[in-house]
Amino acid sequence: MNQSRLVRNLAALSPRDKERFQQFVHSPYFNQHEKTVELLEVIYQAFEQDSPELLDKKVVFHRLFPDQPYEDQPVHNLMSYLKKLYHRFLAVEYAGQEPYTEQLLTMENAYDRHQFDLLLNRARQLEKKLKKSGRRDKNFHFAQYRLNHLIGYYETIFVDRNNPKVLQRMMDHLDRYFIVEKLRNSCHLTANQLILNTEFDFSFLDELLAHLQAYWSKYEQELSIKMYFHILFMLREESDTQHYSTLKSILAEQSEDLSQAEVHDLYHFCYNFCIRQINLGVAEYQWELFELYQKGLDSRVLFESGLLHEWDFKNIVTLGCGLKQFEWTENFIETYREYLPETSRDNAYKYNLAMLHFSKEDYDKALQELLHVQFTDVNYHLSTNFLLLRTYYALKDTEALLSLIETLRIYIMRTKKLTTEKKRSYTNFLRFARKLVLVKHQAHTLSKDELKNKLHALSKQVENTELVMFRNWITQECATKVDSRSSAAV
Repeated sequence: MNQSRLVRNLAALSPRDKERFQQFVHSPYFNQHEKTVELLEVIYQAFEQDSPELLDKKVVFHRLFPDQPYEDQPVHNLMSYLKKLYHRFLAVEYAGQEPYTEQLLTMENAYDRHQFDLLLNRARQLEKKLKKSGRRDKNFHFAQYRLNHLIGYYETIFVDRNNPKVLQRMMDHLDRYFIVEKLRNSCHLTANQLILNTEFDFSFLDELLAHLQAYWSKYEQELSIKMYFHILFMLREESDTQHYSTLKSILAEQSEDLSQAEVHDLYHFCYNFCIRQINLGVAEYQWELFELYQKGLDSRVLFESGLLHEWDFKNIVTLGCGLKQFEWTENFIETYREYLPETSRDNAYKYNLAMLHFSKEDYDKALQELLHVQFTDVNYHLSTNFLLLRTYYALKDTEALLSLIETLRIYIMRTKKLTTEKKRSYTNFLRFARKLVLVKHQAHTLSKDELKNKLHALSKQVENTELVMFRNWITQECATKVDSRSSAAV
C-alpha cells in the first residue's frame, strides 16, 4: 500500500494542499463514509512520523477494523473510495483556479434549469469582469464564446429571433479561441520537430496562415494571435530576424497584457531563437540571451510550479561560462540548485559544476564531476560527452579523445531519438573533431607554416559544410596558435 499511486500522490502534495484535501474528505457534502476519513488519518500519520511500515495493509486493516480477522478486500475498497475523492478534489481545486470557470458553470446550470433571472444576473457580472480584463488570451475568448452562446440561444428562443448580434459575437470569439490554440500548439509542435525526430500533420495550418495574412488588419490587435503568429514564422524562417524583433517589442512593451502561460511561451521561444543563432555562429546573440535569462530569473517567468527546468539551468550556466561571468555563474549554480526538480537535481548540479570547472580550466575537477553524471536521456548523453571531449582535448589525451569520438559516432548512428539533420550535424562535428585531434597530435612533426595551412584548410572545410554541431569550437581551435616545435598538442 505504501507504494500505491494514491499514497505517492498524497505524499507529493504541499502542506497546504494536504490540509485542504483533509477538509474535503471531512466534508459531508463530498463524503459521508467514516472509514474513508479514518484511512486518510492513518496515511497522514504515517507521513508525519515518517513510518512507511504503518501503511502495511495488515497494519492498516487492524487499525480500521480492530478485533476482526484480516481481509484484503475492505482495505482495497477504502483505497478506491479515497482515490475517487482525491480525483474529485483535483477537479474542484482546478475549476476554482481557472478564470471564469465557476461563473460559466453556474450560468450553464441555470440555463438548463430555466432559471433565467440567475442566468442574466451572472451574465451581467461576467461581462463586467471580461470588459475589465486587459488580456484577450484563449481563456478570454473561450469565456466570451460560452457566455455569448448561452445568451444568444436564450434570446433567440425566448426573446427575439431576429437579433443576430450576440450569436455573431459567439462565432467571432470561437474563431479567435481556435486561432490562438491552433497557432500556440503549432508553435510547440514545430519546435518539437526541430529538436527531436518527430513529425506532425498540421492539417489546415497553411490555410489558416493564408487567411490571417489576407485579413491581418482584422487580427493584428489581438495580441495573443499576433504573438504566436510571429513565433511560428520565427521558427519557420530562421534567417529572418524581423519576427524576433517584433516579439522582443511585445516582451518589452505589452507583456502585462499577456497571461502567465503566454509570457512563459514568449520568453522560451525567444531563448530558443537566440540559442539557434548562437549555434549558427552569430556570436552577438550570446549577450542578448544572457540578458533575457536574467530578466526571466528576476521576473520568475522561468519557474514552473516553483521549479526551474534543468535545461534552462544548463543553458544559463553554459552561457555564463562562455561569457566568462564565472562569479555570477557560480553564485547562480549554488543559489538556484534547490529549485531544480528533485529527480534531476543531483545530475544537473554535477554536470553544470563540471562545466564551470572546465571553463575555469580546472580540468581535473571537471572530470571528477563528469564521472558522476548519469545519462538519463539523449541530451545528457551528448552534452556530457561533448564536455568530456573538450576536457580530454585540453588535457592533450589523444588516446582517450579518439576512443570517445568513435564511441559517440556509433551511438549517434544507432540512436533513433535524433532527427536525420541532427545526426548529420553531430557526425560532421565528430569527423572534423577527429581531424583536428590528429593535426594537433602531429604538430611537433610539422613546420609552423605546414601546421598553420592544415588548420586553416580544416577551418575552411568546417565553414563550408552546412550542418556542423559546435562549429565555433572547431574553428576557434583551428585559429589557436600552436608552436609546432614545443607542442605535442593532443
